[in-house]
Amino acid sequence: MRTTVDLDRGLLDRAREALGTDTYRAAIVRALEEAVSRAEMRELLGELEASDATWDLDALLEYRRDARGHRS
Repeated sequence: MRTTVDLDRGLLDRAREALGTDTYRAAIVRALEEAVSRAEMRELLGELEASDATWDLDALLEYRRDARGHRS
């Protein structure tokens, strides 16, 4: 999809550098992917906080991959 958005070029340059991307488009796509990933992680953590289960980081990441349907 093509759209026009007025962005702060300095902020976009900083995001591109922080994300390690070569283009503005890649930086925007990566930032959107990371925003969605963080929201999903917050939702998952909220579900886990409501349970009495204990998790280590590896188990949490495996559960997240399984919940998304990504089997290793």
